[in-house]
Amino acid sequence: MKDLLRTICDKARARGAAFADVRVFESENTGISRQDGRADKLLSNIFKGLGVRVLKDHAWGFASVSDFDTDSAFAALDAAVSMAQASSARSEDAVVDETQGIEHDVKAQVEIDPRSVSFERKMAAIEGYEQAAMSIAGARLANSVVGYSDRIETETICNTQGALICQESIRTLVQAMIVASDGKILQKGSARVGEQVGFELIERTSAEQFSALAARTAISLLSASPPPAGKFPVIFHPSVTELLTHEAIGHNAEADHILSGTSIVDGKLGQKIASELVTIIDDSTIPGKWGTFAYDSEGTPGARRLIIENGVLKGYMHSLETAAKMGVAPNGSARAQDYSKRPIIRMSNTFIQPGTSTFEDMLSGIDLGVYLKGGEYGYVFCERGQYTCHAGEAVMIRNGELAEPLRDVSVAGMTLETLMNIDAVSADFEMNKPGMCGKNGQGMYVDNGGPHIRVKELVVGGQS
Repeated sequence: MKDLLRTICDKARARGAAFADVRVFESENTGISRQDGRADKLLSNIFKGLGVRVLKDHAWGFASVSDFDTDSAFAALDAAVSMAQASSARSEDAVVDETQGIEHDVKAQVEIDPRSVSFERKMAAIEGYEQAAMSIAGARLANSVVGYSDRIETETICNTQGALICQESIRTLVQAMIVASDGKILQKGSARVGEQVGFELIERTSAEQFSALAARTAISLLSASPPPAGKFPVIFHPSVTELLTHEAIGHNAEADHILSGTSIVDGKLGQKIASELVTIIDDSTIPGKWGTFAYDSEGTPGARRLIIENGVLKGYMHSLETAAKMGVAPNGSARAQDYSKRPIIRMSNTFIQPGTSTFEDMLSGIDLGVYLKGGEYGYVFCERGQYTCHAGEAVMIRNGELAEPLRDVSVAGMTLETLMNIDAVSADFEMNKPGMCGKNGQGMYVDNGGPHIRVKELVVGGQS
């Protein structure tokens, strides 16, 4: 197959391409879920395909084919070249950075390859998780959903700059959602554990730290109060800091948003945009993390990317194209969901570095505020600089101490204003938010992390 990929790149050069790359993507997936004490879904699939991207006359062309042979691969090249030629009249002015191509085979390292584990063993594991949660919820259980998935992917990348990368990844994940009811309201607790490891993830994840924890959260929220509405000082648990980091600044630091004029940090390199307590990094080199990779989908090595240092904007995440247009080195941030998608700039593992404060220090400075926990989801409007984060649970802060529990709390704010108003960052740290980030119709593996942070004031959503 590598010879075929080299031949496609040679043919692209012969047809006048300034740059071309071809990727073969293979995936083997298993998914199992249980709901309300019964086996619900069982999924197993394998797919493979090839995508060809061509830069010709300063315009891009892209085509893909599934279950390819030599003839269909060459046909995809023909289609990509034709598309680039047809697009050149629109003067896209596309360029790529000149890099030294790397040849490297990367093999996933796991203790227990999930392909060696039977469906029965996987089902038994999640049944055990579900039973543990159901026994805790008892008569208050309204709904239980527990799922398992593993995914083995191999991406082979070849380009006209000499790159020839073959990299394998193995990811395993379990997740649970437990819904409890007191006859009047419903509340849920959720948990998710995922890493680039094999089935050993299941063997080292106990029900107590996973599904049982979700059940206890759901039950406790039944007696929690709705949040107050208004502006309050807010402490973010790391699970909410993760959302803020990803949504509020992560997307804004993707260089394609900079070039399209849809980022609020456009033109602010070297300027202070956050509190001096804030340092934000995107790092695809952390061993085992959900968003980690050795090379991006353009064959550029993954890297530790400094976005904000002590409040000052230091850099963006780049592809070969954005790096060339902005006169900087590429930093391995272009990834494609699979063979049928073109590489675009994506986050990997994004986090705020820990500081020096203690949680007790943070509490002591608040007379009346909110401690957000259980981060669930967030949204960002890059162009407007606005974001929203939702937490399933929270605690009221009164006179420097934790008081009554709250449920279903949202906060909203202006991104740069919030970053500037961070006045304490704790020394602790968590990164356990494995998930899929959506952008331009593509989903990509990401993880997010951070410490506790305190924001001077935020709008809290709730009842008056």
